[in-house]
Amino acid sequence: MAEYDKLSEVIYNPAVRVWRFRVKLHMIYPFYSCVTNSGPYYNYIFADEDGYKMEMNTYENYKNFRGLEKEKGRWVEIFVVDVERTYPCFKTTRSPFRLIASRLTQVRIIEPLNNRLFFDFKSIHAIPRMHWRDLKYPIDTMGVVFNTEANLDAPSEPRMEFYIRDNIIQAKRSYSKRIPEKMSTREVSSGLRVNLRVEIRRGGERGRRRGEREWILD
Repeated sequence: MAEYDKLSEVIYNPAVRVWRFRVKLHMIYPFYSCVTNSGPYYNYIFADEDGYKMEMNTYENYKNFRGLEKEKGRWVEIFVVDVERTYPCFKTTRSPFRLIASRLTQVRIIEPLNNRLFFDFKSIHAIPRMHWRDLKYPIDTMGVVFNTEANLDAPSEPRMEFYIRDNIIQAKRSYSKRIPEKMSTREVSSGLRVNLRVEIRRGGERGRRRGEREWILD
């Protein structure tokens, strides 16, 4: 069975080029050359099973990876890649290193790995605010943000942040139950079981507002 390296184990050694990773294409973004007025070229942000992220540049070898920019969200195997130090003013991740693809680099799409850090949930970063005149209408709003970006240095402790606001003042308490401040295991609506540390905030960063109760999850 082949052994794979982790992105967090990468070191800078020009003599070592036999790195091999199994990573997810977390982000892909284009850039254009101001010198040759050509492009677009593509940079890739990889994330491994531990949630550690690192950038890969293709430079003049971009033709060897044509079509890979359409595979965002897929898992890939990478063989034979160079490692360089990142420039402080151009860092796209917190890693002190970045990967450089060469003409010998091979990329192969694989089946998704079974990991708990990458769920296909839609992040809701803002809960809609309701006018006090609309509080009489039976509307509930709830947002769930899976925040792993802020924990790159501690991938073993990802956070799941609940932003919950109940706009029904006279809600049926029989269908509600309080959320403990910390939950080690929680069933989510999709049926997946996750083991995450939960942080509950009240009303975002501004505290509780009118028409909001304590945190209750139906």
